[in-house]
Amino acid sequence: MNIQVTEAPFSKVRKDYIDQRRYTSPEFARLERESLWTVSWHWACREEDIPLVGDYLVYDIGDQSIVVVRTSTEAIEAFHNVCPHRGRRLLTGRGKVTRFHCVFHAWQWDLHGNNTRILDHEQWRGCAGMSTGDMALARVHVGRWAGFVFINMSAEPEPFEEFIQPAPQYLDVLRMEDMRYNWHKAIRVKCNWKVAQEAFMESYHVWGTHPQFLQYSDDKNYSLAEGKHGKHIWTYELPPGTPSRRLGKPPLSLDEVRENFADLQLAFADQLGLGNGDGQFTARSLNAASEAVRELPEGTSMEKAMETAFLAMKSAADEDGAYFPVIPPEHLGTMGHDWNIFPNLGIVWGADGTLVFRGRPDPEDPDNPDVCILEMISLLHWGKGKEPRVEIDDVDDWKNQKDRIPKLLLQDLMNIEEVQRGMHSVGLKALRPNPVQEVQITNFHQVINQYLFD
Repeated sequence: MNIQVTEAPFSKVRKDYIDQRRYTSPEFARLERESLWTVSWHWACREEDIPLVGDYLVYDIGDQSIVVVRTSTEAIEAFHNVCPHRGRRLLTGRGKVTRFHCVFHAWQWDLHGNNTRILDHEQWRGCAGMSTGDMALARVHVGRWAGFVFINMSAEPEPFEEFIQPAPQYLDVLRMEDMRYNWHKAIRVKCNWKVAQEAFMESYHVWGTHPQFLQYSDDKNYSLAEGKHGKHIWTYELPPGTPSRRLGKPPLSLDEVRENFADLQLAFADQLGLGNGDGQFTARSLNAASEAVRELPEGTSMEKAMETAFLAMKSAADEDGAYFPVIPPEHLGTMGHDWNIFPNLGIVWGADGTLVFRGRPDPEDPDNPDVCILEMISLLHWGKGKEPRVEIDDVDDWKNQKDRIPKLLLQDLMNIEEVQRGMHSVGLKALRPNPVQEVQITNFHQVINQYLFD
């Protein structure tokens, strides 16, 4: 039986209301596959994934497969990963090629997608649409920003320079194009891709999910839409090192706040890092900041402590030959700490590093709304030549592989599968997002509506 979809069951979104069937309906997943992923800009890979001419990476989204290839020192191109003869996929994973070759019937193309060989081509004589030009690989549009390579399958996409605004004016100071991989996790999760993505679109969950951080920092924040994208901002009405007002504790002394601030640096390394603590920040900067703050004399103001921490971080980066951003206070106040670049590029930055998140439908089961691939990535500013060679770590059973995931991010994982199960409850009438702290999420759904229903 064919199900006829009307707008009413799924499209209702307002600042305090989202229809939960957007996360559980196979028909809604099909609409996204047909009307979102094939016409929107979305992030396919990093430029560092394909550093040399001929390097390629296959990006799978839903039931679509795209091959992204570096065709010159400066140029990156993308094509549908399919042979126009009989439909065989051409490539998998990543690697290096001098030409595209179909192993089924030995057709070939150059790196620009131009057909260079149709075996026994003369046997198609008189058949329309069978020139080598007609049999070129189907091209996909490419956009580039901050080291991220975006693709768009639409014939006439929105100009990328318009789509990405206003993110560059806020985030370019980080020079993410110069960051390199620290680790890259690809985790199979039993939830809708939007549930996975939204776990990193708000900080309203800190009190419930990450209570260990409340001893170090007040958690007051608010959320904003930024075009098709969104961000949320921590207000820091109280200096870092001040416990959350929610705890109801007696005020700490100045020296206790300063010591707590030093402890916060190490907590970032412990909770969001792997190995020696590299994650959202480099362990290099966090250790330098903590040590420098602890050496300050009693009575040192928090303003001086924060300045000292920054200078120690920058000095450690300078000594290592790495970049460390100097962000003017007036820019920092509106920059936003956590961004979502529509639809599924999450950026949680930490000055000399950033965490990146991407939820996407499972390519093995693209219309199943209850499964997805969640990627967690650490990018860092390394000293020259010190970046490691990083392979994707496929985590198929995260509950039994917890040592491969940072502690704080494990807490998020423990939420999202239970959220997805709860979405199916007949007792749930709708989602009721916070209209101040979860604007990123409602804006996200409103933009999805533009693709699916407008």
